[in-house]
Amino acid sequence: MSTKPAQLIAERYRLVALVGEGGMGRVWAARDELLGRDVAVKELVLPKGLTETEEQDLRVRVIREARAIARIDHPNVVRIFDVLHERGEPWIVMELVPSRSLYEVVSKDGPLPPARVAEIGLGVLAALRAAHQVGLLHRDVKPGNVLLGTNGRVVLTDFGLATAAGDSSMTSTGVVLGSPSYLAPERALDDPIGPPADLWSLGATLYTAVEGRPPYSKSSPMATLAALATEQPRPPQQAGPLKPALNGLLQKDPARRADATTAERLLRTAATAVSPPAPRTPKNRKLLLVGALALATVAVLAGIVALSSGPDEKAEAGGKPAFVSSPGLPPPPTAAAHEQAAGPAQTQASAPAPAKPRPSRTRAVPTEPTAADTKPTPAAEPSKPLRNRQTGTCLDVPAGSSQLRMFHCNGTDAQNFTLSADGTMRVNRQCVQIGNTGAGSQLFTAACDGSAFQRFTLTKTEDLVSAAADKCVDVPSGDGGDGVLAQLWSCNGSSNQKWRH
Repeated sequence: MSTKPAQLIAERYRLVALVGEGGMGRVWAARDELLGRDVAVKELVLPKGLTETEEQDLRVRVIREARAIARIDHPNVVRIFDVLHERGEPWIVMELVPSRSLYEVVSKDGPLPPARVAEIGLGVLAALRAAHQVGLLHRDVKPGNVLLGTNGRVVLTDFGLATAAGDSSMTSTGVVLGSPSYLAPERALDDPIGPPADLWSLGATLYTAVEGRPPYSKSSPMATLAALATEQPRPPQQAGPLKPALNGLLQKDPARRADATTAERLLRTAATAVSPPAPRTPKNRKLLLVGALALATVAVLAGIVALSSGPDEKAEAGGKPAFVSSPGLPPPPTAAAHEQAAGPAQTQASAPAPAKPRPSRTRAVPTEPTAADTKPTPAAEPSKPLRNRQTGTCLDVPAGSSQLRMFHCNGTDAQNFTLSADGTMRVNRQCVQIGNTGAGSQLFTAACDGSAFQRFTLTKTEDLVSAAADKCVDVPSGDGGDGVLAQLWSCNGSSNQKWRH
């Protein structure tokens, strides 16, 4: 066909400019001369080497699939207006979205912040759920097919490879369908596919957006497919709060892979960049605020009233964070802050009308460990490392952090855990706690409070199980590197969930 922008298609759509090309199609910006609106028009470009029958099969399939996609009415899915023929070839008339593709943005501007990538992921996930609800698999989710609209809209486009769930007949043409770096492992192994395959591709797309490269990228498509089937993805280095979502979506086993509901929860957590609140530990939060406000009795009283509603931590003067520890728990105030909090209250108590000093609520988090933390624990196993059977690395609480991570075993106090008879798992005079009961939840240390969120059982089969979540402590993807965050995941008996104490 002629590629001159002035060409008129079906005596109605005037081509203006070529805006995209790849795979089996070209996309043109066009003008609908009848309705007076701008649209996008996609033409089918047939691969070379196909038989006449194979070419006709693709033409028929494009029309059938385009009509099916037209049933999807969702703001994160590009809308299809019409399917027509020009000189025997099918053309699809679609919504024109002023945008840049995610591929273009990352290629030209570099990797995006984790929170922004999570927001994009939520939009693409919503589009996939809408497609899956009508029985369609996209099968080609990748950065080039994610449009970032100039108005902030996220749109999933190019359903050219979409097919009904369970239908593998498109592979009969011999055409390699989809981009190898974003294919799910089950597709590389020619196993049956379903919605989890699209979710893997979503995970690979978000990985690329935050890391600047796909999780699998070899010198050739065949080498990439081989790595996809046999190797673990490279651990992300810049994902931050997005890492649990990536770990969940990039599980090789579709049965272990995060489903849409779990993926949405993990992406929303990453998008807000706020760790889940620590259950049943509001006292520490309240005390930090009381210590900051207790410059006078009136201020103390006002602080206590405010504390009854459990406010979130605020930034200190100068815009700096009030603390930098991880999920949900602030560090104890310094000795100077403790003295400052106690001093004014004592001055007010010595006013002309002596009054019995109000009990200090800051005593629950003094600079030194409390009696509850230092008293002998119930009968327990000796304090010693928790070593993962698959990775050989040990649970660790790095200096200056409360998050539990994996490091090479070194016998330091930060790796010596006590499994107490009361179910708590203690290290450095604190208890290990989960952030929430969902898959991908991280673990961190906090003052012991006896809640179910702080109780674990090391079973005879070496599973370390959370009492509150009924999930196992897991090393994501069996990654044996230093600094890997420990997480909760559904117990499955794999060796990266086995622990020796």
